[in-house]
Amino acid sequence: MKPGRIAAYISVSLPAVFIIGLLIVISRNPWFSLHNNALSDMGSVRNPAGYYFNGFIMMFAVLSFIAAVGAFRRGLAYLMPLAMIFLFIVGLFPEEYAPHAPAAVLFYVLALADIVLVGVKLHRSAGYWWAASAVITFALMLYIVKAKLFKGLAIPELLGAATILAWFLYVGLLQLHTQP
Repeated sequence: MKPGRIAAYISVSLPAVFIIGLLIVISRNPWFSLHNNALSDMGSVRNPAGYYFNGFIMMFAVLSFIAAVGAFRRGLAYLMPLAMIFLFIVGLFPEEYAPHAPAAVLFYVLALADIVLVGVKLHRSAGYWWAASAVITFALMLYIVKAKLFKGLAIPELLGAATILAWFLYVGLLQLHTQP
């Protein structure tokens, strides 16, 4: 099988991998609350089960990097490979360490910006829809955080993740549809 097809299949599988992985991590952290915590709280150095979250995020970042590089080679990504490097850093450095917070912010900013750039580049209604959805997602994430609608950050984080994962699914299917 060609590397481009492997990357496309990984891209299509990412939403399922994320959901299954996150459910496993949450099952190891029964204290976790979507309303009161950030996802990274599960990877805290104070959490004896923190390695579940951090290990999952690093593994997921590696898979996502492969998918992002495959999309990059097809002209369907610009910033996404770099975003996945920052996601890996999120898992490598728990929330108590200085690189964690900027890496998390850069992950979301770069990934959503990439969706906007590639969406506009596609020059079709679906691309423009994706670009608009990434901008709306980012604005909604900022609003939820600034308005302090929840004590924790998990809800806005998952909102951003949902858009990014849906984009990976779309780009993966697009690649599989256009590759021999």
